[in-house]
Amino acid sequence: MADSLRIAATVAVVLAGEGQFSPALAADPPGESHMVRFAIKPEPLALALNELALQSHQRIAFTPDSVKDYSSPGISGDLTLEDALRTLLGNTGLLATRSADGVILIIRRNTQGPASVPPSSSAPPREATETSDTDNNDRRAELDNQTPERRGFWSRIVDLFTANKNTDSASGIKTKRGGAASSMAALLASGLGLPVHAADVPTASSDEIAEIVVTAARQEQNLQKVSAAVSVIDGSVITSQGLSNIQQIFTDMPSVQTTGQPGGSSIDIRGLGGDLPAGSTQGSVALVFDGVYNINSQSTTVGFFDVNRIEVLPGPQSTRYGPNADGGIVQVITNDPQLGQFGGSANVTAGNYGMVRGEAALNLPIGDTVAVRLAAATLNRDSYFDPAQGAQAAQSFRGKILWAATDDLSLKLSYQLDHIGGAGNGSNAFPMFTNKVPVYPGGSINNSGDPWSQSPSDPENASSTDIYQHTTATDVSYDFHHNVALDWLTSYTTLNGGENGCIFLPPWGTSTVGGAAFCNAELNEFQPFHQITTELRLHNDPGSAILWNAGYYHWNYLEQYSLDNAGPVSSPPVKTTTATNAVYGEVTYPITDEFRVIGGLRESYDHRTFNFNNAGVITPVYAIDFSHFDYRAGLEYDVAQHSMMYFTVASGYRPGGLSSFNPVTDAPNSFKSEVTTSFEFGSKNRFLEGRLQVNVDIFYYKQSNYQNLDKYSGFIPDTGGDPCANGDTRAACTTPTFGIQAHTLGFETQIKLQPTRDDLISFSGTWLHARFNENQGKCATTDAPTSPGCWDGYNSQDPTAPGTPFFFNLAGAVQPHSPDFSGTIGYSRTLFRFGSGAAVSIGGDAFYTMGYWVNPVQDATMYGWQPNYWLGNAKASVAADDGKWSFGLFVRNIGDYAVKESVLPAQSIGDPRTYGVSVGFKW
Repeated sequence: MADSLRIAATVAVVLAGEGQFSPALAADPPGESHMVRFAIKPEPLALALNELALQSHQRIAFTPDSVKDYSSPGISGDLTLEDALRTLLGNTGLLATRSADGVILIIRRNTQGPASVPPSSSAPPREATETSDTDNNDRRAELDNQTPERRGFWSRIVDLFTANKNTDSASGIKTKRGGAASSMAALLASGLGLPVHAADVPTASSDEIAEIVVTAARQEQNLQKVSAAVSVIDGSVITSQGLSNIQQIFTDMPSVQTTGQPGGSSIDIRGLGGDLPAGSTQGSVALVFDGVYNINSQSTTVGFFDVNRIEVLPGPQSTRYGPNADGGIVQVITNDPQLGQFGGSANVTAGNYGMVRGEAALNLPIGDTVAVRLAAATLNRDSYFDPAQGAQAAQSFRGKILWAATDDLSLKLSYQLDHIGGAGNGSNAFPMFTNKVPVYPGGSINNSGDPWSQSPSDPENASSTDIYQHTTATDVSYDFHHNVALDWLTSYTTLNGGENGCIFLPPWGTSTVGGAAFCNAELNEFQPFHQITTELRLHNDPGSAILWNAGYYHWNYLEQYSLDNAGPVSSPPVKTTTATNAVYGEVTYPITDEFRVIGGLRESYDHRTFNFNNAGVITPVYAIDFSHFDYRAGLEYDVAQHSMMYFTVASGYRPGGLSSFNPVTDAPNSFKSEVTTSFEFGSKNRFLEGRLQVNVDIFYYKQSNYQNLDKYSGFIPDTGGDPCANGDTRAACTTPTFGIQAHTLGFETQIKLQPTRDDLISFSGTWLHARFNENQGKCATTDAPTSPGCWDGYNSQDPTAPGTPFFFNLAGAVQPHSPDFSGTIGYSRTLFRFGSGAAVSIGGDAFYTMGYWVNPVQDATMYGWQPNYWLGNAKASVAADDGKWSFGLFVRNIGDYAVKESVLPAQSIGDPRTYGVSVGFKW
């Protein structure tokens, strides 16, 4: 049926000849003014338009090239055809027109139907007018007397029905079903002077691997056309399995690791990330929610609800995004309001450890130009740890208002409130965790009973949290009608509250040296905390021959914190601020239809201020400035219709800062900016008529001034004197910083195979050779051993001799978070379908990694070493064909394996085996 409709639609367009059509829908055909019940899920626009044709019984035609880079938000409910088209086309710049014989044509804004000049032409557009059947007949007669190329177009219509039905007569590419629909689409495209891509031919078949549209390069593009190894996580995975934080979401992604930090997590991509407590400096990887960057680690634990998708971009992204990101970007994209569409969803997940997670969203249209989307989520869970406290409680709310003021101007306002309660996630300003256990070498904790029952007793690990985060954003977009648009995004974020818990003196293990922990300590982290971001970005329309964007970015934050009731480590309020200003731009320019060049530039200016607690006395405010120039250059080449190769060179940096105050010199200690330069060569391919997708990426990273900031005692400081002792107040004994050199050579692959419409097999793997350079400059600490090297001091956490100082040579050592190999293999299958269209599906994946260090400290006792391990996950679900309801079961970490996440300032582990049930509804 779908093939027949597509053939009919295309034939109608072809037979209309080169005639021109009205730029608006013609008089309503029978039934067009009536409401139609639609159920179209979010998917590539080509598939959505096919579903629209089927459900509305209309003939709709479009060229593959005009829609290939767009995705549809989906529609659900009773709508008129006109409203349905308006919603699906959204801000794509595409228009719906109707031909004289009733075919709905989807065309670009700057075209006038099939007779228009191709988009690549410089000829100006001319206003469209309707033509009569006589005019069209005259046109056909005129065309018969034109060039052989033009006559060949019409003759191919006859050839279509006489050629091999399994072969596209225009390109010779075999089609999946009879070839007629694909050939007609190809004829239509060739008649318009547009390129033909067989994989982009509109089709209702699900035999091919689904296309994914991303905004990784700040333009809507097919994932297979982005010159980077982008990974995408669909929002439905987060909802159906009750995932609530970044650690759970990335637990089985080979190229990504999350490291437990007080207050949340740090993110490492291909080994780049950082072991710095959030707020002390920026991480190598930036976490961005709807375009807003937040430096605070609490942002890794909230906000993952009503998510459309998460995009992971490895390597420097400085010429594309506002935040400094020399290690990569994790971009969380939540659902926006949809005009003219009433609908909503609700999902409840319940599991072991008393976990209950609820999520709901509601889309409300207000007239034709305004829509509101409201979403909320709540989480309650008992502690994984026994007898320690670690219960989690969090609530979030997000509201968005979209106003399409004119066809060219839109305004989106958003507000999000996040509350973190229960035991919380620890403090990002002080060494307090909620998931710490006694120190253990390697993976030995898994050989001695339940790992999560080995945490310290109350009150030593007791804590309570009451933190509120408020984020307000304004996003204005204006289309200048000359293939140029302006986006202006501003945001304001505040946090208030803090934790009450137990503070441990160095070495911050699970037991203290020389006395009990200071419990009931008040950690006032956000007194106050606020940040402001502004980004102005000019760019052209997606799908343009030349893709470009240029922007200005401003970010500043202020955080003041204090610590009370903690004995000698109590601290009066200290404050830090940062201001970043940057200009950036990037362009992708086609030399030929197959060959493109990429160029990008960025200039960053960073200003940081600090004051410090010097033995109970607050120092004056100190300031430091940094600036850096970054770049991107690259090549893209379409080897074949479904194969692309690329090569890029890019740089990125994260600014240095002031780490502590040195009372001997009466000045602060500073550390340098970290700079990463990446070299990448990759290939993206589709084979077997779209059923096999193979993407590979080879990369080399060169790093200077690798930032490592940890608090140890026991080594000899740069300032000389006695070795540092526990509780030593000398600045050089508390925050040594290493500006060391490093490099990484790696290989990454992502493979998907869909042998049938019901089976999908996937594999992703990353191989890394990540090392600190053999030849280092002067390290921050004095060489305790007499032999040359970059000696890193650390304290033994061995309970028999806690705090004993040791050193290891960092020169030539393996970088942390960098296993030689890690990979995930997955399989999903639709077992059977009911007569109603509902389907039962099962799936699972297995993650394996070789051993790695969780911290730059590579101690002889192996407390920082995580050996190789497997993690397995499984799921099963039954869902309606239209997505109206779903029921699922899941289990994560089937083997109940405790993964080591950090060693200093405390030994912490990941989640145990969790399982549960999820029920969802949409309307």
